[in-house]
Amino acid sequence: MKEFLGKIINSGIDYTTSPHDLKNIKLMNRMSIIMSIVMFIFCVMAPVIKLYDTLYFAVPFLFAFFLTPYFNYKRWFTFNKYYFTIIPIICVCLICWYNSINLGDRFYLFVTATIPVILFRKKILIYTLFYLSMAAFYFVTWYQSTHAPVAIVPHDIEIQYWCITVGSVFAILFFVVQYFKTGSEDYEQEIEKKNEEITAKNKEIVDSINYAKKIQNTLLAHNDFLKKHLPDHFVFFKPKDIVSGDFYWATEHNNKFYLAVCDSTGHGVPGAFMCLLNIGFLNEGIKEKNIAKPNEIFDHVRTRLINDISKDGQQDGMDGILLTLENKNGTYKIDYAGANNAPVLIRNNEIVILPTDKMPVGKGEKPDHFKNYTIEAQKGDALYLYTDGFADQFGGPKGKKFKYKALNDLLLLNHHRSTSEQKDIFNVAFEKWRGNLEQVDDVCVIGIRF
Repeated sequence: MKEFLGKIINSGIDYTTSPHDLKNIKLMNRMSIIMSIVMFIFCVMAPVIKLYDTLYFAVPFLFAFFLTPYFNYKRWFTFNKYYFTIIPIICVCLICWYNSINLGDRFYLFVTATIPVILFRKKILIYTLFYLSMAAFYFVTWYQSTHAPVAIVPHDIEIQYWCITVGSVFAILFFVVQYFKTGSEDYEQEIEKKNEEITAKNKEIVDSINYAKKIQNTLLAHNDFLKKHLPDHFVFFKPKDIVSGDFYWATEHNNKFYLAVCDSTGHGVPGAFMCLLNIGFLNEGIKEKNIAKPNEIFDHVRTRLINDISKDGQQDGMDGILLTLENKNGTYKIDYAGANNAPVLIRNNEIVILPTDKMPVGKGEKPDHFKNYTIEAQKGDALYLYTDGFADQFGGPKGKKFKYKALNDLLLLNHHRSTSEQKDIFNVAFEKWRGNLEQVDDVCVIGIRF
């Protein structure tokens, strides 16, 4: 018998993988069994309490309720939801039409009102079918109060019948509550288990990325190395995520000092991978290929990027500035190449946007060679190299971009301050502008005072 009931309860579950549908199918099958048992009890009790007319309803509805598992077995899930909701309402209304109000049959409509809440997701369907049950309850209450019943039942039998009816209603409602309580506890345990798994995996991922950050930091220009080769300067570096696609990198080769401030494609982990690749190609061009000029180094890196990662139509690479710095008796000669990003020179309280090439280091529309530009820095000059992260940050009262003009105005306003003060000013300005908004990109700014 237990095996038979188990097959009925699980009818139709093999045809769906949705947790919501599985729960509904099992619930419909269980409730159909309970309602069938209730109808069966009435069939058995009818001869005992000598209320034979009850069989007119109990027998047909016994079979009607037992059809629910069959419909699930046939995979008529959507139809079965409506069937399982409407049939009990019709059943109760017919019984109420036949019986006296004292028998309490109308209380079964409290049970039918819970069915759409369980089975449906769309609010309009839930409310419509819920209020249909409530409307049926008020209607049959009014009808039974104003019309004589078809069946006349002795008072002592009315009490027995009423007890069976109300007991059945409470039993069904108890089953529904218990079913969802058990399901809720199982669901909470499952959520707790999933949360523990997610927390553990998240910790592994974050630990791995933090370790990757340490590796990336070893490749960035070390502060002591920059102090040795650069005049007074600051580095404002603010990755969007733990690791960064922006990078500042420096090296020395053949008595030349090289400094790069670049923005690799992407940010976070993908950007960091591109950062490592770009640094590797820069290092290869300078130290292995002995390429001296910044523009030719960019050409080499672009060729390597196109040959290695642009075979499948990808256009990953970087924008940036690469310069060499030579100190000749207090005068600094600067050779540089620019890819979309332009250096900014402030001299005599005037700002100059230096020329650059409007193409990336990577696959782009123009296959032209990068140009080499030369400037001589004078005492009191300030040179700034930056990526697009600061200018592209959304914020302010209207949530708009900071923009390059505002960034250059900020540089001009504060270039006379010490480099440590400038760094703090940049950080405060960026955070104030960003406010509660998310940082949209990596930020890198290097300022040099001559």
